[in-house]
Formats: sequence, C-alpha cells, structure tokens
Amino acid sequence: MGTNYYVVPNRPSIAEPIHIGKSSYGWLFLFHEVNEPYRDIPIIWWSYEGVMNWLEVHTVDKQEYVIINEYDVIVSFDDFKKLVDTKQEQFKDNPDNFTYCRNVNGYRFTEGEFC
Repeated sequence: MGTNYYVVPNRPSIAEPIHIGKSSYGWLFLFHEVNEPYRDIPIIWWSYEGVMNWLEVHTVDKQEYVIINEYDVIVSFDDFKKLVDTKQEQFKDNPDNFTYCRNVNGYRFTEGEFC
C-alpha cells in the first residue's frame, strides 16, 4: 500500500495534476522522472535536487502550486521533504530498492507508469 503525491496549481484549474511520485512502506520514495517540459511548464525532474528545487521555488517562494496526496490533502513543502528524507534514512538498506527503477545518487526514479 502506498500514497501518490502530486503538484497542482494553487488556484481553481482544470489542469491535470503533475505526478511527483509514490511513498510505499518499506521502500525509498519513488520519484516519477520527467524528462521534457510538462505542457507549458518547464519541468525536468531527473534528480532529487532538481525535484526539490523546483518544488521549493514553485510551492514556497512563488506559491503557484501546492503539493497534494491522492486523498486531496495538501502537504507543505517542508513536510514532503521530511517524508522523503526520513524514508531515505529509514529504508536505505532494502536490497530491492533499485531492482525495478533507476538509482540516481541513492534516490529511486522511474519514467514508467505506476499507481
């Protein structure tokens, strides 16, 4: 069982959410890799630093977007970062962390579809 996280415009919109990734118990956070701009949004996420820098600028500094989970609960940038960082420490020794995804400097990334 896991929880998906998304970033959505911080205003009423019909725009599709942008999938950040999934948190599942026993595993490092699994980021959804984005290698080309999403619609007209200049997002290219292929590293932990890239994802976190983009989220911090757009959800904290400019407040254009908010982070939500699949249950429509808004999650602050600080709480999201804490979740990812805690999982990095707590589940770093799982030998299967990178069996079905890419290892990008110790963080899990995938381009594939997942739910």
